[in-house]
Amino acid sequence: MEQYGGPMVFLVLGILLFLFTAADITKTTLSTRGGGTITNIVSKSVWRCFFAAAGRRGEAKLLEYAGQCVLLLVLLTWIVCLWLSLFLMLASDPASVINGTTKAAADLWETFYYAGFTLSTLGVGDFAASNDAWRVLTSAAAFCGLTFITAAITYIVPVLSAVSLQNQLSLLISSMGRTPQEILVNSWNGSDFSRFYDNASDIRQMLVEHTLNHHAYPVIRCFHNKQAEKNVIPAVVSLNEVLQLLEGVAEDVPQDTLKHKMLVSALDQHLEMQRSNYLGQENSLAQQPPIMDVAALSNAGIPLKSNVDQMLNAPERRRLLGALLEADGWGWHHVYPRD
Repeated sequence: MEQYGGPMVFLVLGILLFLFTAADITKTTLSTRGGGTITNIVSKSVWRCFFAAAGRRGEAKLLEYAGQCVLLLVLLTWIVCLWLSLFLMLASDPASVINGTTKAAADLWETFYYAGFTLSTLGVGDFAASNDAWRVLTSAAAFCGLTFITAAITYIVPVLSAVSLQNQLSLLISSMGRTPQEILVNSWNGSDFSRFYDNASDIRQMLVEHTLNHHAYPVIRCFHNKQAEKNVIPAVVSLNEVLQLLEGVAEDVPQDTLKHKMLVSALDQHLEMQRSNYLGQENSLAQQPPIMDVAALSNAGIPLKSNVDQMLNAPERRRLLGALLEADGWGWHHVYPRD
C-alpha cells in the first residue's frame, strides 16, 4: 500500500475530480446556462492564445482554426479528467485491479490502462477488478464513460448548427450593403424603407437565436471568419449603425416602428450579453468611433432631421461597439470600408 501513498487521499481526490468533471459535462451539454468551469477555462485560454498568436488581427487565417481546437481540447480535457478520476479511485487500493491470467496485483501503469479501457467500454479483459466493490465501481464507471463521452460528442452537433446560424446572420446583413449608409440607400424606394423592414423580422429572429446560442454554447464565440463581411461581429455593429441612421430620418418618412423597436430590443439584449460575458477592462479604452457620414443619404434623396448630426453619435453605446470590434480583432474601418 505504501507504493501508492495516501490511499484515502487518492480516493477522495478521484471522487471529487469525477464529480467536478461530471458536473461540467452535464452543465455544458445539457444546460442552456452556458459552459461549465472546465469548458470556460479551456475555451477562453485557447482563444487568447490564438488571438495573441494572430497579432490581434481579425483577418488572420489562424483564428479560423480556434473554434475547432477549442471543441477538440474541451472534449479531450473531459476524457482525461474522467480517466484520471477513475485511476485515482482505483489507485487508493493497490489490490483493486489484478491480472486476468496470473491474478497478480496490477502496478500503477496497468491500473491506469485498466481505467482507460473501462471508461471507453472496450472490455479487453486482460485485467479485472479484484473484488465485488471494485467490480461495481468498474461497471458504474463504464456506464458513466459511455454516457458522458456520447453526450460530449453529441454536443458538437448543436454547436456547429449555432455557428452556421451566426454565419447566415452575418451574410444576410452584409448582403444588403457594404456599409450602413449603403444598406439604407439600397433599401430606399423613394418613399420609405420597406425593403429593409421586409428583412427585419428574419434578422431579429436570427439575432435572438444567436444570442440564445451564446448563452447555451459559449464556445461559438471562438469560431471566427477572417473575412469581415462574413464575420458576425462587424455585421452586428453595422446593424446597430443602420438602426441609428434610421432614427435620423425625417419624421414624415413612414417607418415600421414596431419592427424597428423589436429589432432594437433584440440588439440591446445581444450587446448586453456580449458586454457581460466577453468584454473585460482591457477593452475599456477602445478606439474612438468615427462620426457618422450622412452625405450618401442626402445624395440619395433621403429626408433627414435638421439635428441629425447631434442625434447619431451616442458615445457610450458606440464605445461598447468599438470594444466589441476590438475584442474580435476588428476596427471601425471594417464597418466603414473606404474602398
